[in-house]
Amino acid sequence: MDIAEIVKSQPTFIKLLAGEFPHAVLFSSCDERLNEVTLIMSALSLSYPMFELFNEGSAEFLKVQNGADVDIKVYPKGDRLLVADSNEIVSEVYIKPALHERKIFLIKNIDSSTEQAQNKLLKVLEEPPKNVYFLLSCADENLVLPTIKSRCQRVVLPKIPKEEFQKLAKKPLASMLADGYIGIYEKYEKKENLAEIADFAVGLVTNLKNSSEVLSFSVKLMAFKETDLIFEIYAKALEDILKLKAEREDILSLPIYKDALKSVENEFSIGAICEINSLLADFKRRKESNASEQVSVEELLLKILEVKYLCK
Repeated sequence: MDIAEIVKSQPTFIKLLAGEFPHAVLFSSCDERLNEVTLIMSALSLSYPMFELFNEGSAEFLKVQNGADVDIKVYPKGDRLLVADSNEIVSEVYIKPALHERKIFLIKNIDSSTEQAQNKLLKVLEEPPKNVYFLLSCADENLVLPTIKSRCQRVVLPKIPKEEFQKLAKKPLASMLADGYIGIYEKYEKKENLAEIADFAVGLVTNLKNSSEVLSFSVKLMAFKETDLIFEIYAKALEDILKLKAEREDILSLPIYKDALKSVENEFSIGAICEINSLLADFKRRKESNASEQVSVEELLLKILEVKYLCK
């Protein structure tokens, strides 16, 4: 499945190319693969007149993806943008392009970078040299400094329309979980135990009733080595309970679990679901700094039970 071809056909991308391309753009989507391909295709559109002929297998695309294009620089060098990366970008900005007319900096997952690293970029984002472009991506705009966002044109990358997505996504469960994002679908379709993971995640919603069961559930959860995915599906199940409360069974994310979720609909108040979602978001933010993930999971499950019963 070539995501580059999908990107080129999207109205959002076509509209961006139709006008004068901004010197700084922030692309936003929860689909990391879609973000990356959009960054690369945008850079190629600024560098090659015939970029529409390129796809993910093109030599030019792979050259950028592998960090081998001298005028299209890809950051971060590691897992997230650090101050050292930002300092390097600031130094590189004023070096003229070697082969192309423009010099382009691709900064992936700016929302995962440190605040100091983002601050270092403010001046060059506000006053870039004429031939320099910055293309940034993020999954969560709330984690991007307002001063960074104010210097960029912000583009939210849309989901693929449901009818078109169903033609591309052949595995039903992976398709449900991906919710219109093709890069996420590709990640899920490769997991041989996806159904087992989803069953367990929904089982957390329907079967975890009291604190004496927390240890057992946390041990099973950790055995999957899929903490993020389990809680992602857990959150989707809670969203579906809200939809059931609103009598919108037609838009469930996980329709195959409708009956199971309906059976516990009255156990979760709207207030409890909102509070649990906040707990899940906080758990995800703090996950990297937690010394023991299992202890953190147990604490999270206990807090969920507490909220569930306090908010009845």
